[in-house]
Amino acid sequence: MLSARDRRDRPPEEGVAAELQGFAVDKNFLTSLKGILLETELVFGIILVSIFAYDAFKIYRTDIAPGASQGDQQ
Repeated sequence: MLSARDRRDRPPEEGVAAELQGFAVDKNFLTSLKGILLETELVFGIILVSIFAYDAFKIYRTDIAPGASQGDQQ
């Protein structure tokens, strides 16, 4: 097994695999408690951002831009 020093001293590889080497998924981390908590936090973050974006759009349509709905009433 290569140590960090061996990987650092060898010449860089060519191709797509060499470019993506730093982005490997650590399955042991993702199945650990911290990994599961991180995944859960990301999912709740995405849900909250979606709710805030929808709410902001709804407020914009009802309060800030009533001109479009007033034209329909005439």
